[in-house]
Amino acid sequence: MPAAPIRINLLGSDANRSPYSRIFTWAVTYGRYIMIGTEIVVLLAFVSRFSLDRKLTDLKEEIAQKQAIIQANQSFESDIRSLQFQLAKIKGLFTDQGKPWDLFTRIQSYLPPDTMLESFEQSGDRLAVSAVSGSTEGFSLFLSRLQSDKTLSAVNLGDVTKEAFMGIRFKLSAKTSLTKPKGK
Repeated sequence: MPAAPIRINLLGSDANRSPYSRIFTWAVTYGRYIMIGTEIVVLLAFVSRFSLDRKLTDLKEEIAQKQAIIQANQSFESDIRSLQFQLAKIKGLFTDQGKPWDLFTRIQSYLPPDTMLESFEQSGDRLAVSAVSGSTEGFSLFLSRLQSDKTLSAVNLGDVTKEAFMGIRFKLSAKTSLTKPKGK
């Protein structure tokens, strides 16, 4: 029969019962695992710092490149914005260009043969006309045609004078409600 192994206990048999021996036993067994875990966390933080520093420098370089591109194209962008603004103004002028002409031709068609326009002004929705009529019949026919027009409202007659050689000189104003011209 083989001999039983010899056990030597240097701490003694009552060592497991004292508080100091329990703390020492815990520190020897579990404490080393805590120390190893802490060292692993520290090493991971140290290694990850290198990759995070590299990402940070890459981002800073990318931002610097994009800022340089933006600064290089800033004058070009301001030229484009100015051109877009001017094109919008021109487009507005083209769409509104037919309004005064349509109104002028309509009012000219209302003129009797003995009546002629001296001035025609339109700004926004206001219209001002100066005209001379050779007879009272032409004068009244022109006014009745203007008042029957659906696009003109608030037709006001002002400064009516009778001149010996010219006939009846008058000024009138009205409010227009023209829609945008169709086509074009």
